[in-house]
Amino acid sequence: MAATALHLGFPTESACPFESAFRILTACCFPSANSALAAPAVSAREATRLLASAEHHRVVPALNVAIPSCRTSTNPIRLRAMNHAWRALQLTAELARIAHHFEQHGIEFLAHKGPVLGQLLYGNPALRQFGDLDLLVRPQHVERSVMALVQLGYEPRIRLSGRQETSYIRSGYEYAFCRNSDPAPLELHWRMVPRFFSIRFDIAALFDRSRLVKLDNSTVRTLGNEDLLLALCVHAAKHEWAQLGMLRDIFTLSQFELDWNWILPEARKLGILKIVQASVATAHVLASPKSPTPIKADTMLSGVGALVVQIIENLQKDHEPDTDSIGYFRRQIRIRERWSDRVRFVTRLATTPSIEEWKIVQISDRFSGLYHLVRASRLLKRFLNGTRRLWIR
Repeated sequence: MAATALHLGFPTESACPFESAFRILTACCFPSANSALAAPAVSAREATRLLASAEHHRVVPALNVAIPSCRTSTNPIRLRAMNHAWRALQLTAELARIAHHFEQHGIEFLAHKGPVLGQLLYGNPALRQFGDLDLLVRPQHVERSVMALVQLGYEPRIRLSGRQETSYIRSGYEYAFCRNSDPAPLELHWRMVPRFFSIRFDIAALFDRSRLVKLDNSTVRTLGNEDLLLALCVHAAKHEWAQLGMLRDIFTLSQFELDWNWILPEARKLGILKIVQASVATAHVLASPKSPTPIKADTMLSGVGALVVQIIENLQKDHEPDTDSIGYFRRQIRIRERWSDRVRFVTRLATTPSIEEWKIVQISDRFSGLYHLVRASRLLKRFLNGTRRLWIR
């Protein structure tokens, strides 16, 4: 598919009236498209303020590389980047240890995000900011994977009964693990997002289309490039595109030689075409309004342009979404293009018990069906409280 220029109503000389700090971060993330801003001079006072914003957007490595003045040993940006590089080295070695252990137990997994994405996109795990490891396994291998991780010294952060675990594997998508004093070094996934999001990636097909990536002295499997783009777009949308680092990853991957004639129909089939269009369009607008995009402007779904504007406005404010709020779920529903997915989202969200319900009320497995009522009542209470606050305003 030929790349075409994308016009969404932004001025040609800049994507939007960025704040100065955000302009610097954007230039650091997309230096080739923003050559005039690729190496700005930054004072010590500005460095502290920039670092706080870069931490939020998870782009400290990009900031450190792009600004020469950061390279003094006492610069706070340089120190933070060095700490991250050490952390990336540790997690890369740990991923190799896990890969070897899983191979011994005959467990297939895909390394997702983390060091493998840094290696794939930037040629070095330390050049992408991350804080944990993400593994994707087949749903039928979750139990074996949990046991294998426990053998390596990991502990699940939640404890579930037999019935709860069965229900959680059916409706959830991840287990978080901790090891020693590290709060959350690893997440084990068997879906890309929770079931109530109504985005059904074919996990078996993801494994079939996976690819090998060399990581130091080991080799691990990860998502194929086209599947990876879809997954990164969905992950960014799940977090309301709150971090510039997510869009940096999407833009960088979009510059690879991808099969857009497969990506876009697959996105439509999954019901995430609006999400993919908004993600790719935002990334390209941030990089340069004049840069070509693989998505034709005249094929954009209704509302994509307005969504891009809103994403960029939120990015400038270092917006952090409250993923437990009613407003968050409303916005997640609005970005879906199919009414059937919206209805499934609402229905599953309202009726699927979560870990929070299991923590609040202890019900024996024999009467576990009552958790559906607990879930519905909690959401109803939250909705009424949110409505009351709106009336008070």
